[in-house]
Amino acid sequence: MWAAAAFRALALLALGACVLSLSGLAQEPPQKTDRAKPLALQPFASNSSTDAGPIEIGNLQDFAARLLHHAPDAGCLAKCKILVTDFVFPDGSTFPNGIWWADELSRRFASPENKVQVVDRALLSYFMQKQNIPAKIANTEPTARWLGKKCDATVVLIGQAKMVTSGVVELSARFLNVNDNNLIGPSSEVDLAVDTPANLAPMDGLSPALRLPPFPKIVDGEKVYRPGTNGVGTPSCFYMPNPPYTKDAREAKFSGSITVEAALGSDGLLRAVRIVKGAPFGLNEEVIKVLSTWKCKPAQLDRKPVTTVVHFEVNFRLYDQ
Repeated sequence: MWAAAAFRALALLALGACVLSLSGLAQEPPQKTDRAKPLALQPFASNSSTDAGPIEIGNLQDFAARLLHHAPDAGCLAKCKILVTDFVFPDGSTFPNGIWWADELSRRFASPENKVQVVDRALLSYFMQKQNIPAKIANTEPTARWLGKKCDATVVLIGQAKMVTSGVVELSARFLNVNDNNLIGPSSEVDLAVDTPANLAPMDGLSPALRLPPFPKIVDGEKVYRPGTNGVGTPSCFYMPNPPYTKDAREAKFSGSITVEAALGSDGLLRAVRIVKGAPFGLNEEVIKVLSTWKCKPAQLDRKPVTTVVHFEVNFRLYDQ
């Protein structure tokens, strides 16, 4: 059995933008791998799903105290620095209250009496925005540890939320040591009341205010057209090296996709490349680096080559063969 990274982009024409196709096999050394799994905090004793008695509504202050009590089990000792990630639903999506609860726990951990350092969550938000990493990618343990390393944390708190009733959510969370996969704190749980249903609406974790602006209308002095519309043809690429897995991505057994947008110039080269939906482990940088080497046949308008905006979905998969 050996593992390989399959790199593939599906060819589609959608919303007036060209999605070019690519398939290939990136070279990976033999190793046994499994796909990264979503954050799982089971098993834990639920307060609500099976108990016959009334739901006991807790509070964040007690929840924070119980979590800190278990922090040493994850290696949070002297000079400990904590990073708190957003709470997510089982499908990996975050929600307004999931972000707010994480902010509040971070603030309570930072109280002077706790004698620990806490990573400013604005730094985590900035880094995820810069890399365009959605919540559904950030909810695996390897990614959480990687984010912890990027933020110079000792431990990272990961948490999951599940609905108990229409107005009650159960939170479960535990600490992971950033550098030692074997140091994991036990999970703690709490039931919290939610007054506003809108605060539970799933979101991708990226702030609307910080999302990418519309693609430029002019790149390097050339007008950018939409392929397949108003007489504009469709470009194609004939030299498309595969981006490699990074060492961190292989160790994390990462599987996921990156969405890229770029201008395919009249000379067949890609310019103004930008990440629309990114991934951790340095894969964004590898994709951008490799795209700069691609060679393509530009689209034509009135039999003349023109610049067009193109979209690529780059899929990274590890599998046994």
